[in-house]
Amino acid sequence: MNQEAGKKPKYEIITDDILTRIRNNDFSYDTVLCTEMQLTEQYGVSRITAKRALTDLEQRGILYRKRGVGSFVARNALNNLNNQHQPSSSSKMVSFLLPFDITKGGMLQTIKTVNGALNDNGYLMSIYISNTSAAKEKANIQLLLSQNISGLVYYPFRDNINLNMLNEFVYAKIPVVVIDKSTDCPYIQNVISDNFEGGRLLTEHLINLGHKNIGFLTTAPVEETSTVRNRFGGYLQQLISAGLTPDPANIICTPYEVTEEDIESENSRFRNAVHRMYINGATALLTENDRVAQLAICACRKLNLRVPEDISICGFDDQEIATEYDITSVRQDFTGIGQRISELMLASIKEPSCGGKKVTVPVELVIRGSTGAPKQPLL
Repeated sequence: MNQEAGKKPKYEIITDDILTRIRNNDFSYDTVLCTEMQLTEQYGVSRITAKRALTDLEQRGILYRKRGVGSFVARNALNNLNNQHQPSSSSKMVSFLLPFDITKGGMLQTIKTVNGALNDNGYLMSIYISNTSAAKEKANIQLLLSQNISGLVYYPFRDNINLNMLNEFVYAKIPVVVIDKSTDCPYIQNVISDNFEGGRLLTEHLINLGHKNIGFLTTAPVEETSTVRNRFGGYLQQLISAGLTPDPANIICTPYEVTEEDIESENSRFRNAVHRMYINGATALLTENDRVAQLAICACRKLNLRVPEDISICGFDDQEIATEYDITSVRQDFTGIGQRISELMLASIKEPSCGGKKVTVPVELVIRGSTGAPKQPLL
C-alpha cells in the first residue's frame, strides 16, 4: 500500500487493491476471491466498510457474491473494467433518512425544497423511513453505508445520532447533514430551528397575558430529545428572567404515543396529567408541539375545562392542526430549513474538507385563540 493510497477512504483502498489483483490476473473465476471477514481482518476495518467495498464492486459488475461462501470475480469483469470511465464515487444520489412518514409536520416542504435544489444541480434523492424505531434507524444507516450515495440528510428520532456509523461516511468523504436534533460534533453538519427562542417567545407571551403558573407538557423525554430540551430551556429562562419560580409538579413528561382514543379513558395518563396540572394551579401550558397541544385541548374538553378561559395552551411548529384548533404556536421555517440543508450538502459534496457547520433557522410566534388572560379568582 503506497502513501497516496493511505489518504483515501478505507473502502476505496480495498476496492483498488482488489481491482489491481483482477487486472494482474491474480485470481480464479471458480475460487473465492475474498470474504467480508477476510477483508475486515486484512485491512483492520469494520464489516460495514468491507461490505461497502464489495457492494461497490458488485454494482460495477466486477464481483458477485454467493451467500455464505464469499465473493467471486464475474466472468465479464475485465470487459466491465475496460468499459468504465467513471469511478463509483460519481454517484448523484443523496439519501434522506427520516423517523416518520414525510407527510407528518412541515417536513414535506423541507424535502420538496431540498429535492428541488438537488435536481437543479444534477442530483437525485432517495428517502428511507425508520418508523420511530431506533433499531430500524440503525439498520437503515448500515444499509446506506453499503450504497453508493453522494450524501446523507439524517433526521434522528432521538439525540443518539449513531456517531460511530456516521463516522464511516466521514471517512469515505460522504457529507452528512443532521437535522432537527442538535449536535455538538465539530465535523458533522447540523441544521435546526431556534427551538430555544421559540420556547422563550411562548413563555414571554403567556407572562405578558398575566400567567404566573405555567406548566410544560411533553411526550418526548427532555433528556433524550434536544428539540424539546431546547424549547424547555427557553421556557425556563424566560420564567426566571421574569422572576417566576417554575413548579416541578407542573413539568410533566408522559412518554408514550397518546391518541384521541387514549384520552377517552379515565385511566389515561396524559389526561390525568393535564388534570393534575390544573388542580395544581397551572393557568397555562406549553406543550411539545401542535399535536400534543391538540391532545391537551381534547383532554380539557373531557375534563370540562375551557380553553383559554380556564387554561391557556400553546403548541409548536404551526401546522394545519394549529389552525384547525386555533392554537397559539411557533412557526418553523421549513422552506428555510430546506434551503440551508441544500446549501450545506451541495457545498460539502463539492469540497468534503469544508468542515462541520451548525445553522440555526429563526422561528416566529403565531398568536391564536388558545391563549388568553388567566381568569380572576373569586373574591
